Amino acid sequence: MEIIKWFLLIILCFFLLFLESFLLRIFSFSLFIIAVVSMKGRVKDSSLYIFTAIFSIILDSVMHTPLGTHLLVLALLMLFYDFLNVIIPRDSKFNYLSIFLFIFLYYILLPTANSLLQDGSFPNMLALPWLSFFVNSVVSVCICAVINHFMKYVREDSSAERIRLS
Repeated sequence: MEIIKWFLLIILCFFLLFLESFLLRIFSFSLFIIAVVSMKGRVKDSSLYIFTAIFSIILDSVMHTPLGTHLLVLALLMLFYDFLNVIIPRDSKFNYLSIFLFIFLYYILLPTANSLLQDGSFPNMLALPWLSFFVNSVVSVCICAVINHFMKYVREDSSAERIRLS
């Protein structure tokens, strides 16, 4: 049974990598960041960090960015998100504000870190990229809200092994 789980996990990672590279190039939209935010708090931290490290290194090599760019940005943002979860409780309605800040800063810091590591200079970002970052962040937060609502509907925290049918 464990072999099947690992096989499905590997297939899911390749599928996520394909969708991530496709959506990031076409629409500048990241599914990886939604997956990381959705898994935060639901998965053991060690498993999440291993998944994030491996997938971000693979994503850097596929997207032809300097190796470790995604990992650097996500490490900084995970620390920031953990700090925000101390201030804003995870189960409050204002948690979506911290998710929005996490995703918005990801969209800002990724091209900035990429430009700093490749060229040694800050990128020229005018109003259009900021508007795109804002819209992508709002859409990502809405997707995270739907995922959270679905996860609360399907599974309870006390009985995570059983599926609720009501």
